[in-house]
Amino acid sequence: MPLLISENDVNNLITMSAALTLIEEVFGYTASETASNQPRRRVASGTGTLNVMSAALPARDVMGLKAYPTGPGGVRFVILLFRASTSELLAIIEAGRLGELRTGAASGVATKHLAPAEASTLGLYGAGTQAATQLEAVAGVRKLDRVLVYARRPENVATFCTRMTDRLSVSVVPASSPDEPLECEIVTTATSSTVPLFPGDRVRPGTHLNVVGSNFASKAEIDIATVHRASLVVVDSLASARLEGGDLLPLIDRGLLSWEWLIELGDIVSGRQEGRRAPDDVTLFNSHGVASEDIVLAHDVWLRATRNGVGRPVSMFGDGA
Repeated sequence: MPLLISENDVNNLITMSAALTLIEEVFGYTASETASNQPRRRVASGTGTLNVMSAALPARDVMGLKAYPTGPGGVRFVILLFRASTSELLAIIEAGRLGELRTGAASGVATKHLAPAEASTLGLYGAGTQAATQLEAVAGVRKLDRVLVYARRPENVATFCTRMTDRLSVSVVPASSPDEPLECEIVTTATSSTVPLFPGDRVRPGTHLNVVGSNFASKAEIDIATVHRASLVVVDSLASARLEGGDLLPLIDRGLLSWEWLIELGDIVSGRQEGRRAPDDVTLFNSHGVASEDIVLAHDVWLRATRNGVGRPVSMFGDGA
């Protein structure tokens, strides 16, 4: 019988360290064409939107989908995980925490392969839940000495910095201005902003950027100048970027960027494409989120739940009680 796995179960079963390993694995699958993804599709009703994305991982004999409605009542994330060879439903998983982990871990993997090896400072835009996993993931692949945080509400920044300093034993402090995070070697944007957060001409040579807040064609956290300065623009999925790349589409529309110039992260991870080429290169990872990230984490959670007797069996499709 399938397992019903709650958010609390997920929190107890998987860590960021495990997520980093799994997401790096799944980008390897993508590079060798052993994973398939369907980009996020949206269906609107009068008051809300249903978002659905799916993937198959033949290397793990699983496939599944993540669905989540957005609307006045908030957001609810759920994953259905199936065994590919038998069509067996393995699990129904509450997936809010998994989404936070996979998005953070994707930036962590990008940072591992693209940021300067000696980078020890992070400039972080955002002080919400996603910003926390972004910070945790980057700290998992680089030894950070200092993190500068900027967000719209100073009181949120202060609380965030205290919490993350205690959690990671890293100096996490509020930035004194919107430009101060740009002094860091790694810069991550994890906000809900619909307009660019900083002017691109202030990005320093050698910076690696993770840009993760925009997954709509109409939203952009960075300006045209930032993208144009990048020596290397990397995405998690070209198919998703074509649909949701609000940070990239303005350059495409003006002929300043071509889809052929973009590289998928899986090609970097697998070594099929070169990453950072020179110390002064500005590298950019533009993340939109792909379902294979969700499904590999969901499969790992199901394996751990099965081994540890976690989750509640549910009777479905004629299963016995």
